Amino acid sequence: MRTTTHRGSRLGRLAAAVTLAATSLLALPLSATAEGAADVPDIQWPPAGTTPPNYPPEELDKHATALQKRMEAVFPTVVPHAVDPVTPKPQQLSDTQFLHGTTVFRDSIGRTGVTMQYNAPGVVQKSPKESCENPGGTPVTFCEGRLLEDGSVLVHRRFESDGHVVASADHYMLDGSVTMVSSYNYDPIIDDQQDPTTRPEVAVPYEQLDVLATDPELALH
Repeated sequence: MRTTTHRGSRLGRLAAAVTLAATSLLALPLSATAEGAADVPDIQWPPAGTTPPNYPPEELDKHATALQKRMEAVFPTVVPHAVDPVTPKPQQLSDTQFLHGTTVFRDSIGRTGVTMQYNAPGVVQKSPKESCENPGGTPVTFCEGRLLEDGSVLVHRRFESDGHVVASADHYMLDGSVTMVSSYNYDPIIDDQQDPTTRPEVAVPYEQLDVLATDPELALH
């Protein structure tokens, strides 16, 4: 059951902003560039010839089932400190061509989760470098990226607001698809079991987020 507390609504807005920040569905004003943005490869984006697939709902549902099974298979190995991880089937938000997923788990501090956004080719219109620019109201305090061997780009972003921190690893692939994986220093799952604990740092480090973001089976092609 979704809570309606002030804290819950604030954290929900932060998590939602991080999830959607780089998609073409938002028309938010841009302000300053985050620290480290100069280190992000400036590539053509979307790649030439990228055409959104326009999946029908039943096909997206098949992709969602496959993504759920893959996440269930790899998450315990990639994030070994996670206790009893649970991965519901990713959901389509409205009529978009991306799927939003979560994996909820506990560790020595309490409950938290990792969120996944699987973007089909052509959904994300901002380039890796442009993703470092701050959407209004959600400061990107750090942003860096590197070119991988296959020509794709992996970007690290960090969002901070009122003591709450989100770390995101975003994989920009050659077909125009993007997988975004985010970890939190709080519990991003807004329900009647939400853990009020704020951590000193996000629960899953970039090294582990990178493995998930670059897994070829954790993508919506």
